[in-house]
Amino acid sequence: MSPPPIDPATPPSVSSEPVAVQARAWLAWLASGAVEEAGMQAFEHWLALPGHRRAFEYERQLWRSVGPRPAGAVVGAPRRPRQRVARWSLAAAAVLALAWVAPETWLRLQSDHRTLNTIAQVTLPDGSRAVLDADSAIAVHFDGTRRRIDLLRGRAWFEVAPGQPQRFEVAAAGGVVEDISTAFVVSREAGGVQAEVEQGRVRVAAREGGSWTWLQAGQRAAFVPGGPVQRLDDIAAGRIAAWRQGELLLDAAGVADAVQRIGRYRRGPTFVRGDLSQLPRVNAAFRTDRPEQALDALAGSAGLRVTRLPMGVAIVQVAATP
Repeated sequence: MSPPPIDPATPPSVSSEPVAVQARAWLAWLASGAVEEAGMQAFEHWLALPGHRRAFEYERQLWRSVGPRPAGAVVGAPRRPRQRVARWSLAAAAVLALAWVAPETWLRLQSDHRTLNTIAQVTLPDGSRAVLDADSAIAVHFDGTRRRIDLLRGRAWFEVAPGQPQRFEVAAAGGVVEDISTAFVVSREAGGVQAEVEQGRVRVAAREGGSWTWLQAGQRAAFVPGGPVQRLDDIAAGRIAAWRQGELLLDAAGVADAVQRIGRYRRGPTFVRGDLSQLPRVNAAFRTDRPEQALDALAGSAGLRVTRLPMGVAIVQVAATP
């Protein structure tokens, strides 16, 4: 059974159709690129109904398993090859976009503040300030005994309001960064967690109740889940969180990491195809408000090819040699 026809600009609604059909309609809407706040609220309401989350996850797994078949599997010559290629490109883009968009729903349900491809400022309940980089999310847990931020994704800069009796701490990947009246950055990426101090001091532990590593202005440290805290090379305090001023600074960054960091400012998902680890590391500075130019500049200097598909999908891989 196929999903009922929908206008991509209009989210589906709960109807008398079977739940599986509704789930497929929601999947089509999420992959359409027309996702907006009101529709997401309606989707979350639908998802909370009994049995709907399970049906949605089942249909999502089925959708993700669908992709364009290899040319050898096609019987007979296509009558309109250009239209077929266009349809395959659209189908591939929809699957990739869905793989990128659907997990965002779970993140949205956990977070209190979340950014997509832009930077946002947040005033916390105690008057402290936070600036979230693009593609970042935090959950806020403040009460009479603690001030705790869970960094769910990405990175955030914090300027902590002084004079409060409760400790201010940022938890990420099982570890914690605790403020000692300061301004600092915590980043959570696939490779672990990193803390950088712009002003004052912080202390870092790789796990709750673990031993502390103390940092002051210009100092950095990082840890991976289950590992120890490791000190990194010091950095000029003025270079910390340069993204708040719209600058993306890459210092000896791996090419795949550079692609990922530029990709967080794009409107659509960015995927890396193949192994880029053997390419020379990158030292560059880009504008966060010009991510497409930044991606093309990186591709030109690092020997990459960028394939852009519908729905904002970009696939980055090593350019073929002549």
